[in-house]
Order: sequence, then structure tokens, then C-alpha cells
Amino acid sequence: MSNNDKKDFSVEESLVRLEEIAQILENPDTTLKDSLNVYSEGVGLIDECRKNLCDVEKEMIILTQKGENGD
Repeated sequence: MSNNDKKDFSVEESLVRLEEIAQILENPDTTLKDSLNVYSEGVGLIDECRKNLCDVEKEMIILTQKGENGD
């Protein structure tokens, strides 16, 4: 993922898409191939959400430490 893609990444939009993926996977008419494709997409979205949230957590820790040190 490029830097521009990271700026455009949205956890909120990813969560909406993950809900859609869950509905697709729950649909008994979804083919095995389609299920595998959307499952793979979902795993990628979860990984990106995790990375994004870890980055935000690190930034919050840094800001909190700066605030405690009076910076």
C-alpha cells in the first residue's frame, strides 16, 4: 500500500465493507469461489484496520507523553 493509499484508508469505511462481506458470506446462494474472494478481501481489510489502529495508538501515546512532560 502506498503512502497515498494509507492517507485514503478509512477504518469506518472498512467496517462498513466488512459488514457487507459478512452478509455475503452468510448468504447460502454465494458460490464457494465468491466466498473465498470476499473472505480474502475481509482478511486484508482487518489487517489494514489493525495496522491503522496501532499507528493511531502509537501517536496517542506520544501525544500523551508530550502532554505529561509539558512539551
